[in-house]
Amino acid sequence: MPDDRAPIRRVHTEASAIAEQNAQMREQVKKALEILKTDVPDTFLGRKTHEPFPSEDGDERGH
Repeated sequence: MPDDRAPIRRVHTEASAIAEQNAQMREQVKKALEILKTDVPDTFLGRKTHEPFPSEDGDERGH
């Protein structure tokens, strides 16, 4: 005689799998929100981020 509770077990297994997937997605969203809170890096290559080295003869332009 087949087990009458088999469909219930199947539903319980699927509900458990869905709950686990939801927990994983919440964790991913949490990580994504933390990343989005960080400042955008400045990637403009032409921007000066330091002072040029002084030249040996004292010329400020470095020539």
